[in-house]
Amino acid sequence: MHTLFASVATAVQRKDIVLTQKELALYDGSDPTKNIYLAVKGEVFDVTAGRPYYGKGGGYSFFSGRDASRAYTTGCFQTHLTHDLRGLTPHQIADVEGWAKFYRDHPKYFRVGTVVLEPIDPNSPIPVDCNQPVAAKPASS
Repeated sequence: MHTLFASVATAVQRKDIVLTQKELALYDGSDPTKNIYLAVKGEVFDVTAGRPYYGKGGGYSFFSGRDASRAYTTGCFQTHLTHDLRGLTPHQIADVEGWAKFYRDHPKYFRVGTVVLEPIDPNSPIPVDCNQPVAAKPASS
């Protein structure tokens, strides 16, 4: 318990950091000497305590070092590792907020700051959902 209290005290005393997306990418779990960060809706969380999951080769490593908010609700880990929430339903937006709350309230993970997200061009296409059925290709004659 003493270590948990020390971790909480350290997290409470720490001043929020502000990272660019490029800086956040340095905390992707590939360097074992660095903490592992991920972001949800611009909030950056330290998930180093979950290194087996979020570190290199871990089952959730694709979330590390980035804000992949869209993928938290769609489960599309090929094309939705982005902070672009355009086109999502209110239910999906609530799901993303639920994940942010999960990290905020987690006993071992903690908020360290924010990431300055590059603006999304409103005229750019919405990311293609990798879970949608692909239309059959026409048969060759």
